[in-house]
Amino acid sequence: MSPALALAVLFVLIGAQATRVIAPRRGSYPLLLALAAVGLAAAELVAIGVHLGGPQVGVLHPVIDVIGIGMAEILGLRLTGPRRRVR
Repeated sequence: MSPALALAVLFVLIGAQATRVIAPRRGSYPLLLALAAVGLAAAELVAIGVHLGGPQVGVLHPVIDVIGIGMAEILGLRLTGPRRRVR
Protein backbone atom coordinates (compact mmCIF):
# COMPACT_ATOMS: atom_id res chain seq x y z
CA MET A 1 0.00 0.00 0.00
CA SER A 2 1.22 3.46 -0.83
CA PRO A 3 2.24 5.61 2.15
CA ALA A 4 0.03 8.42 0.86
CA LEU A 5 -2.97 6.09 0.69
CA ALA A 6 -2.30 4.90 4.24
CA LEU A 7 -2.10 8.51 5.40
CA ALA A 8 -5.36 9.34 3.59
CA VAL A 9 -7.12 6.43 5.29
CA LEU A 10 -5.73 7.60 8.63
CA PHE A 11 -7.03 11.14 8.01
CA VAL A 12 -10.50 9.81 7.21
CA LEU A 13 -10.60 7.56 10.29
CA ILE A 14 -9.34 10.30 12.61
CA GLY A 15 -11.72 12.86 11.12
CA ALA A 16 -14.74 10.61 11.55
CA GLN A 17 -13.75 9.61 15.09
CA ALA A 18 -13.06 13.21 16.15
CA THR A 19 -16.50 14.25 14.95
CA ARG A 20 -18.02 11.27 16.75
CA VAL A 21 -16.36 12.42 20.01
CA ILE A 22 -17.25 16.11 19.57
CA ALA A 23 -20.87 15.57 18.48
CA PRO A 24 -21.90 12.06 19.58
CA ARG A 25 -25.60 12.43 18.81
CA ARG A 26 -25.09 13.70 15.27
CA GLY A 27 -24.91 11.23 12.41
CA SER A 28 -24.01 7.57 12.33
CA TYR A 29 -20.44 6.38 12.05
CA PRO A 30 -20.79 5.16 8.43
CA LEU A 31 -22.18 8.59 7.49
CA LEU A 32 -19.23 10.28 9.20
CA LEU A 33 -16.78 8.02 7.35
CA ALA A 34 -18.43 8.86 4.04
CA LEU A 35 -18.39 12.59 4.78
CA ALA A 36 -14.73 12.44 5.77
CA ALA A 37 -13.83 10.59 2.57
CA VAL A 38 -15.75 13.11 0.46
CA GLY A 39 -14.06 15.98 2.30
CA LEU A 40 -10.61 14.50 1.75
CA ALA A 41 -11.24 13.91 -1.95
CA ALA A 42 -12.69 17.40 -2.45
CA ALA A 43 -9.81 19.04 -0.59
CA GLU A 44 -7.25 17.18 -2.68
CA LEU A 45 -9.02 18.17 -5.90
CA VAL A 46 -9.00 21.81 -4.78
CA ALA A 47 -5.32 21.62 -3.82
CA ILE A 48 -4.40 20.07 -7.17
CA GLY A 49 -6.60 22.43 -9.19
CA VAL A 50 -5.49 25.65 -7.51
CA HIS A 51 -1.86 24.54 -7.07
CA LEU A 52 -1.85 25.56 -3.43
CA GLY A 53 1.50 25.62 -1.73
CA GLY A 54 2.16 24.62 1.81
CA PRO A 55 3.38 21.43 3.39
CA GLN A 56 3.02 18.32 1.29
CA VAL A 57 3.38 14.76 2.54
CA GLY A 58 3.75 12.48 -0.43
CA VAL A 59 0.87 13.50 -2.65
CA LEU A 60 -1.34 14.74 0.20
CA HIS A 61 -1.73 18.26 1.56
CA PRO A 62 -2.50 17.62 5.26
CA VAL A 63 -3.61 21.12 6.28
CA ILE A 64 -6.00 21.49 3.36
CA ASP A 65 -7.25 17.93 3.87
CA VAL A 66 -8.12 18.55 7.52
CA ILE A 67 -9.97 21.74 6.58
CA GLY A 68 -11.83 19.91 3.79
CA ILE A 69 -12.82 17.02 6.07
CA GLY A 70 -14.06 19.44 8.73
CA MET A 71 -16.09 21.47 6.25
CA ALA A 72 -17.67 18.36 4.68
CA GLU A 73 -18.63 16.92 8.05
CA ILE A 74 -20.07 20.18 9.35
CA LEU A 75 -22.12 20.68 6.20
CA GLY A 76 -23.26 17.05 6.09
CA LEU A 77 -24.30 16.99 9.73
CA ARG A 78 -26.14 20.29 9.36
CA LEU A 79 -28.11 18.85 6.44
CA THR A 80 -28.96 15.53 8.11
CA GLY A 81 -29.88 16.85 11.55
CA PRO A 82 -29.64 14.97 14.86
CA ARG A 83 -30.21 11.23 15.08
CA ARG A 84 -33.45 10.00 16.53
CA ARG A 85 -33.65 7.06 18.89
CA VAL A 86 -35.73 4.13 17.68
CA ARG A 87 -37.79 2.56 20.42
